[in-house]
Amino acid sequence: MADISIPTISLESLNSPTHRAASVLTIGQALEQSGFFIVEDHGISADQIAECYRVAETFFTLPEETKHSYHRPESNGQRGFTEFGREHAKDSAQADLKEFYQIGRENSDSLPPNVWPSEPTEFREAIGGLYHQLEGIGMALLGACSEHLGLEPDFLPRFARGSDSILRVIHYPPIEPSAASAARSAAHQDINFITLLIQATEGGLELQTPDGDWVAIEAKPNQLIVDSCDMMANLTNGQFCSTMHRVVNPPDLAMRRLSMPYFMHPTRDTDLTPLPACIERTSGQADYPSWTAGEFLAKRLAEIGLA
Repeated sequence: MADISIPTISLESLNSPTHRAASVLTIGQALEQSGFFIVEDHGISADQIAECYRVAETFFTLPEETKHSYHRPESNGQRGFTEFGREHAKDSAQADLKEFYQIGRENSDSLPPNVWPSEPTEFREAIGGLYHQLEGIGMALLGACSEHLGLEPDFLPRFARGSDSILRVIHYPPIEPSAASAARSAAHQDINFITLLIQATEGGLELQTPDGDWVAIEAKPNQLIVDSCDMMANLTNGQFCSTMHRVVNPPDLAMRRLSMPYFMHPTRDTDLTPLPACIERTSGQADYPSWTAGEFLAKRLAEIGLA
């Protein structure tokens, strides 16, 4: 497996006049080169993360009938429970070996209300609280991305303000030997602007290097993994790359895994036409289409089996 260096920044450095410029440069160069960086000092405590995973595991071990009562097909998987084997990677014929629960912004203009399970009773407080903390961190990181692109710090955050960003709580259950030919999460690129990923309960995440090798990447305690995604690549004409990644099956198929990615989206009316300055800095021509974030999302949800 090839080696790749994933740089790390402290979130606190973005509030420091002395250190902000260096961290902005680190973030920008990381998104141009690997599409990934790591954030420390993000303010979410280890105890809070452990509580979120505790309530998540409690929910996913409920009877199937109970979990399915929180399925909302009209939301195209954007709210509530999505059953095992429903989602697949774009261009993949095999379903991923996972089930998940999604929450988003309360009072969304375009999606149904959040669905909150009645058990465990702490689910709403724990997972809902985490959503709001990750949103704040994401806004700060989008501001740094804007600066690296030579834009006003609020340029990218204003696209995400009031958007339908999603917190997905994923359960990868023990794998039946008969299903071992499939992957927990097949190779894919995320749809949105940026993704913030708290350390999972087990390893398995890998990213693809430019030469096609796969490299394991794992957040440690007090770290978030952040990657730039397809909508960001579209807007920046590929200056910020969207990197292929996957979750591989564990050596011990009986091992379950829980993960909590926060998918930060722009609002659906955001114009993703490549920015002129980014065109100039890349190929000199628009290499990505002109469409809105809503059009992009609708197409991708259909491609991955959720719509």
